[in-house]
Amino acid sequence: MGKNSFLNYYKTILEKVSFDKRLVQKEYWKAKQVLRETEIRELDNWLKNNGLIYQVKNLPANKGNFALAKFPYPSREVRKSK
Repeated sequence: MGKNSFLNYYKTILEKVSFDKRLVQKEYWKAKQVLRETEIRELDNWLKNNGLIYQVKNLPANKGNFALAKFPYPSREVRKSK
């Protein structure tokens, strides 16, 4: 993949889900798991410039608990056993 392709991918996704704060938060959290630190700063600046930062500024500090509390997906072990 090209340089910044994941960054551009998540910018596109965040634009498309901007109608729903929860989806924006979910996709932002996922982006932070994939992107490098410099790309995260660039994404944060992009969010500020596009007025979306207000939808993600209240993310909990502990991202692991956030993922489990807000988006409970079955673990990989559970999915394999089905």
